Amino acid sequence: MPFDQSSITDVRPPVWDGSALHLEWSSTAPDGTYFQVYVGRVLSWYGTSRWVAVPMPTSRVRIDIGAVGPGEQATDFGAMLATAPADRAYLSWLGGSYLDPSGDDDIAGFRIYGEIAPGVGIDYTDALDEIPAYPGGILTDGFGLGGFGLGGFGRAASSYEWTSQSLRSGTWSFAVVSFDAAGNCGTPAITSATIQSPPRPPAAFPDGTRLKASYDPTTRRVTLNWLESPS
Repeated sequence: MPFDQSSITDVRPPVWDGSALHLEWSSTAPDGTYFQVYVGRVLSWYGTSRWVAVPMPTSRVRIDIGAVGPGEQATDFGAMLATAPADRAYLSWLGGSYLDPSGDDDIAGFRIYGEIAPGVGIDYTDALDEIPAYPGGILTDGFGLGGFGLGGFGRAASSYEWTSQSLRSGTWSFAVVSFDAAGNCGTPAITSATIQSPPRPPAAFPDGTRLKASYDPTTRRVTLNWLESPS
């Protein structure tokens, strides 16, 4: 039996205790059944327990819990799991020594700038990340190196890429700015990415739950209460 989630009847809201993320679930599978937990489609745990503590993910990820057959507990079924919606921006660009604004061909790297919220404008006061131009100090572009002319007449260019952290839905703008060894900055190259991510769950109450219910026997009505989703 491959990874199967049909026996999972309930998953409690994850609880963070300051050192690990606690997951607990109910299942109709018999005692002794092996379960697997995938965090971001990566096999993170397997065992017969119905709770587990895993490291806190560094960004929002999909977590899958399911049962497996005898002898399959260490088999990685991550490739068969559904992918999470694209909630990250991916930037790629060509760059090289020809971008040095001083003309000394000593470009040091690239700074990535972005928005704190979609549509509010790029914040150039604090870079999201800094990408070194030549890791290890090895030049990979210039006259006679790389693809001829990609960096201008007779000049080569190198390829760079960067992936953002998890973002909420909206159109986000980014800027890539080259800088040289002296700190001189080039002209920003601006682009945007449209993110369509699922809505965030309601914020957790102090006890870790995200939904509470109260019953009024007089009216025989159930009232549900939850907190606003975090931004």
